[in-house]
Amino acid sequence: MTDAVDVNSAVRNVLRDETWGQHKQLHLHASFRALFKGTLDRSGYRALILRLYGFYVPLDAAIAETLGSSGFDAGDYAYHPRAPLFAQDLVDLGLDDAALAAAPRSPEAGTKISPNTLGGVLYVVEGSTHGGGVIDRAARDLLGDGPPDGRRYWDWCRTKGAYRWEMTNRLLLRLKEAGTPQQDLIKGARQTFQSIADWLMPLDRPSPSAGRSTESLS
Repeated sequence: MTDAVDVNSAVRNVLRDETWGQHKQLHLHASFRALFKGTLDRSGYRALILRLYGFYVPLDAAIAETLGSSGFDAGDYAYHPRAPLFAQDLVDLGLDDAALAAAPRSPEAGTKISPNTLGGVLYVVEGSTHGGGVIDRAARDLLGDGPPDGRRYWDWCRTKGAYRWEMTNRLLLRLKEAGTPQQDLIKGARQTFQSIADWLMPLDRPSPSAGRSTESLS
């Protein structure tokens, strides 16, 4: 058991170290910073959720397709699609079905996923649930206490993140033991960070405090 834990920790440490720069840059995104500072209005928040929805619609599909690939053994790992949670948040925030159908989709999300890179993709996606729990507090300050209308995704991250991270770690260990090349895992993580950064870029605005640290998003 100790050896398995050490291997799993080593895999996570490599992925963390190899993507640290990209991870840090995502923390500095203006919309997230404004949300934490209490300066993001509801319109800006809705634009952020809409953008995330457009990212996860194709990514959810690509992850599901790869998990279903012939011969891919995911063990007890089961992916939970994110797009439906964001869709419900958007409905809560006033969008209708037509607006959701017309929402732009990321052309890059999920296009480069393979069975060998999937572990790195999920390292990023599932790891972000940790930050989602933190974001939930800031979203509650914006939207108000009570039912999680408009922040269902962040509330889900807060309540399910720890369980999902444990499950993801078991998958990473399984992939490592099956001989998945480490460089492919790194590639999947890097590509995922880059694709979400590119997709969120239109919402990024210069911030006078961009040089200071912000709360961790994951």
